[in-house]
Amino acid sequence: MPLRYSYKLLVLTLCCLLGSTAAMAQVEPDTVRRKRELPTGPTVEPQQQQRQPRVTQPQTQPEVIRPQVVRPGEEAPQALIDRMFWGGSFGLQFGTFTNISLLPVLGYRATETFWLGIGGVYHYRRFRGDSMHNYGGRVFAQQQVFENFVIHGEFEQLSVELPLMNYNTGVYEFSRRFIGIPMAGLGYRQKIGERGAADILLLYNFNDSYASPYSNPVIRAGFSFPFRK
Repeated sequence: MPLRYSYKLLVLTLCCLLGSTAAMAQVEPDTVRRKRELPTGPTVEPQQQQRQPRVTQPQTQPEVIRPQVVRPGEEAPQALIDRMFWGGSFGLQFGTFTNISLLPVLGYRATETFWLGIGGVYHYRRFRGDSMHNYGGRVFAQQQVFENFVIHGEFEQLSVELPLMNYNTGVYEFSRRFIGIPMAGLGYRQKIGERGAADILLLYNFNDSYASPYSNPVIRAGFSFPFRK
């Protein structure tokens, strides 16, 4: 081959090599730049992907004892002994019959204004120089209507001793019988201390028969005291 053709071939080969090197130099930065621009995120470990959220068990709160609240107009709860009272009344009556009455009671205050209870009854009577004795029991209830006034009702069951005329001999003989005596009326109440009371009662006897030891009106004075202050 002539020398001039060999020289031309060498120059052409060098030109081709230089062109491909420049092209590769231009492509490589573009590829690196694109890799750098790709979004990246935090690396997630396999253990973190499998970890389950922790469930907190509810804790049992201790029971809180709340103080009892008494609303206005309501009464604080009381023990039975704190609502009970004892006392009694007595009655004096003079006239054709002399009558002295003793009436012990055991009561319960259902409210501050409504009282009820039971009691015993004993009468000493004197008629024309002869003495007689009556005894029995009773139940009663009282409702306070104003600050110092009460309505009183009761029922007595008595064994009474009666003087009866024996027309054959002309003298009185005594016999005994049972009678029921309902009474009701009004009273005046005066408080003694915080929970005691003194009453004066004016009652009407609805069994104003010969066998009844009472004549109308029936006047009584009584007292009541709490078992525990």
